[in-house]
Amino acid sequence: MGLTSSQISSTGVALGAAFVAYGISLGEAGEIWKAAGIGSAALTLFATRAVPEIVTAFGIFLSALALGIIPREAVFSGFMSSGFWLLVSGIILGVAIAATGLAARVSERLIGLTGASYPRAILVIAAAGMALGVLIPSTMPRIIVMIPIAAALADRLGLAADGRGAIGLIATASAATLLPTYTILTANLPTIVHVGTMDQLYGIHSTYSGYFLLQFPVNLLRFGLLVLLMVGFCRDPISETLQSQAEATIKRPEQRRLLIVLGAAIAMWMTDFAHGIPPAWIALTAAAIVIWPRFGMLKPTAMREQIDLTPAIFFASIVTVVAVARGAGLDQLLADVLIRNLPLDGEGGLSSIYAVYGFSFALSHLTTAPAAPAVLVPFAAPLAEATGLSLEAVSMTQIIGISTPAIPYQAPPLIVAMSISKVPNAVFLRLCLWLALAVTCVGLPLTYYWWQLIGFV
Repeated sequence: MGLTSSQISSTGVALGAAFVAYGISLGEAGEIWKAAGIGSAALTLFATRAVPEIVTAFGIFLSALALGIIPREAVFSGFMSSGFWLLVSGIILGVAIAATGLAARVSERLIGLTGASYPRAILVIAAAGMALGVLIPSTMPRIIVMIPIAAALADRLGLAADGRGAIGLIATASAATLLPTYTILTANLPTIVHVGTMDQLYGIHSTYSGYFLLQFPVNLLRFGLLVLLMVGFCRDPISETLQSQAEATIKRPEQRRLLIVLGAAIAMWMTDFAHGIPPAWIALTAAAIVIWPRFGMLKPTAMREQIDLTPAIFFASIVTVVAVARGAGLDQLLADVLIRNLPLDGEGGLSSIYAVYGFSFALSHLTTAPAAPAVLVPFAAPLAEATGLSLEAVSMTQIIGISTPAIPYQAPPLIVAMSISKVPNAVFLRLCLWLALAVTCVGLPLTYYWWQLIGFV
């Protein structure tokens, strides 16, 4: 459109201010407009980075407090969420993985698989990120582990830290740990919440293998397209002479200690179905051990000199935007409007799949992926009745909508990845848009005909 980021951000803030002013003029009936104003201004500023993210975050907290749409304790609910403490812990662990040289050692092993080939490097990083989805039932810990490794591999391949090659590897590691892993029932919180709520409300039980069978076509498409996009992202060949990392990859006692801590954390994350300890508690325990100077994994001054908690505050402000929208009833209002205007024919065909997907896609972008099931599941029965689809088919289609972010801010793990990886927002935005387009145009028909083939619809 030829607009600069400054012009776009100014437009978004002006629109937000107009919504807020109109809401104030309506009195108690204007809470929804106030919420829409905060959301419009916040997402525009986050997307353009016209001002530092920490400034936008503080502005969100201040606006939510001043307008009084939700209680004060709800304004700061992000700081009490498990995602916030996972991110704090992840920042600490990520710094330690790089500072001890452990990331460089792992990248040295990966070089044996990739050689001096950028396409192979992308494929290996993507496969490793997706494989972790089987092992670790939470995306944020997977991103915490993969980003430093991808950055070290890029350095090992002689790619500049701010160049397209390094950015492509890190973006691949971030996206592959999330988007294609929606084919694994236990890999992501939104899936777990959605399936559990469907079971609780409607008695619809999903098995691990059954869920995989139903969801793998669209996620196979995501994985393949992700690899192709990121291979094409960097057109410059890498050096055939790989950089030496001999000093960084020397075995050190602190690397061994960190490896033990990470191994124990991954084992606990993998077995959370047995012990029930939340991932955030496990991550906090690991971070506390890592940051303890006695163990020598980080310097005593690390909190002052190496660890930046700005991304965690940024994450908490996103939670506040969602809380404001839900507190004002904005998500429910738009859901009611959307469902009344869906092209529902009651025949249970591909058009019905698209209607349910479109509804789920739109609603999930008014909140975040982990919160979307709370909004969508109550609509499953009305949608099944109106479309002619079974409750199971509606549920599986809703999950495709939840797992297809068109903007990275809909998925908290991508927010985390943008914050700790220094990859430009535009890279994640374009990646999300391309994958969303592919799912909409190719993935849905592919999934529908697959479901027909196996007798699911």
